Amino acid sequence: MQPAQKAEWIDEAKERLQSKAPRSEASRSAPEQDFDIQVFISTGMPEGVLRQLFRQALAKDPKRIRFVVRGFEPQKVGALLSKLRHLLPDPYNDDVIVEVDPNAFRAYAVDAVPVYLVKDKAKDKWFEIRGTASLDLAQDFARRGGSYTAGDLYPIAEPDILAVIEERARKYDWEPAMRRAQARAAQNLRPTFDLPTSSRNATAYFTPTFTAPHDITSPGQNGRGEVLIARAGQTFALLDYTRLQVPVLVFDATDPRQLSMVRQWIQRPEYKGADVFVVGSNAVARDTTTPVSADLQHLLKRPVFPMPRRLAERFGVDAVPAIVEQEGRNLRIRYFDAASGHAK
Repeated sequence: MQPAQKAEWIDEAKERLQSKAPRSEASRSAPEQDFDIQVFISTGMPEGVLRQLFRQALAKDPKRIRFVVRGFEPQKVGALLSKLRHLLPDPYNDDVIVEVDPNAFRAYAVDAVPVYLVKDKAKDKWFEIRGTASLDLAQDFARRGGSYTAGDLYPIAEPDILAVIEERARKYDWEPAMRRAQARAAQNLRPTFDLPTSSRNATAYFTPTFTAPHDITSPGQNGRGEVLIARAGQTFALLDYTRLQVPVLVFDATDPRQLSMVRQWIQRPEYKGADVFVVGSNAVARDTTTPVSADLQHLLKRPVFPMPRRLAERFGVDAVPAIVEQEGRNLRIRYFDAASGHAK
């Protein structure tokens, strides 16, 4: 068994968190933030200190102050937030912003709390204050133009949740999970129904419509009253209001003759941008983890999609191979004799 590799999404998650974290004065840069103060906290701090900080935040503007925790015991984030909420003066009505952001703890090397990041709006810089202090005192330190160490620091009780995820990712055997996911994708992306094979060249027209199942209204001007858009039972020709962006090619993936015709079609300038759909419930891919559409995509060097039955009905397609194009308010469906092998 090969050792499990770290999933790429872990690094991506780190980058997203890092891009949103503010920078202290020591880091010399500060991206735009919606907060004036950010306070790194933990349930390892005395409850009295946390209560005072929450009370002070509520007395200021709680929407401008963010409290940050490093993580939580797996499956117990609710318990952590509930514990913090019960430290509010009124746990049922008061609200402060508390977010889990382990990457911010890493970015500022926070190994004990509380730590404050305070923005001096006049200087457009962040300043760092470590140790127990009131929010007012932390802001006063920032106005003086430097980073300070104030009162007591306390250990962080919560684990680094990102480290927990990384450790689990390192130990997890990804190969079976990937095979199962690929098999599910292959099953979900395979054609699920069949259409009869056309035995002649023919052209048909189809008008896509929509019938309102009930009265459809929208708010009136300035939110007053309602405006009736459509009455129940009223039918609309959809192409009076929208258009088919590109031609649509439909063929049976189990028929080599039809595949050959499609390969000829997509070489033509008028069909180079066409959408390609396949039917054929018995189509077989090269292996159980590869969708039939992926095999065809590799062969045709363009995206190929399985056509759901409902979409075929919406396009008015009842045989293959076929080319669907818009003509006025109608769809023109051209059917081709598959036996001829000629993509006329």
